[in-house]
Amino acid sequence: MPLTVAAALVTCCVIGAAVHTVWTGEGPALWAAGLVLAGIPGGCWAAGGLRHARRRAQSVRISPTQFPDADHAIRRLSVGMGLAAIPDVYVYPAASGGPRPWGVGHGRRGYVVVPGDLFDSDGRLRDPDALRFVAAHQLGHIAAGHASFGLRAATAAARLVPVLGAALSRAMEYTADNHAHAYCPEGVHAVRLPAGGARLYAQVNMSEMAERARTDRGPFVFLYNLLSSRPANTKRMAALRDRSRPGRLFF
Repeated sequence: MPLTVAAALVTCCVIGAAVHTVWTGEGPALWAAGLVLAGIPGGCWAAGGLRHARRRAQSVRISPTQFPDADHAIRRLSVGMGLAAIPDVYVYPAASGGPRPWGVGHGRRGYVVVPGDLFDSDGRLRDPDALRFVAAHQLGHIAAGHASFGLRAATAAARLVPVLGAALSRAMEYTADNHAHAYCPEGVHAVRLPAGGARLYAQVNMSEMAERARTDRGPFVFLYNLLSSRPANTKRMAALRDRSRPGRLFF
């Protein structure tokens, strides 16, 4: 919440400066300020709509008749999290260079993308607990409001600020992990997927990687973490292993 408030304040300052320019300026400055005022909400809506359109046009959608096991698990998670509507869920094969899993919103329902690597060639779940954890993480973004148009518009300008925008994104990832751990703790081993990939994640020692969050230090490691929009794998594993403290955003 502190980062969200800071990001909203930065965006408000940008909008305030644009309003002042519209009120007092003329010529090119007036046009630029008008574009900023119209571009923040309009750009967020258009970008979200195009991303959703791409998923609808290119990806396989999970349904009761297509990947029914996954559909049942995601419906139960959505009801358990108290979501107003069951989001659409799409499968995208990571082998084809597709995007990482995510949970985003456009319109009322929102939607989730899960990796095809979690399914066998016959469509059955390769690791049901891992699928539920990944889906719960993405649904957690929706449940926490991260995918809402209002939040995206309110923090749009701040997301372009290198340190603040990245820190806000990392905090959201930790929050989504908290949702996933609360609703599917038995699938926490799925956090090893980004580190080991679909074929090797089962061999990744989560405790060993989590310990490295404490021992792997240095100026370039710190700078990388500071500018990254996602928590380092070592820090995510450390936060999921030790539930007594929140995930580390900076150190």
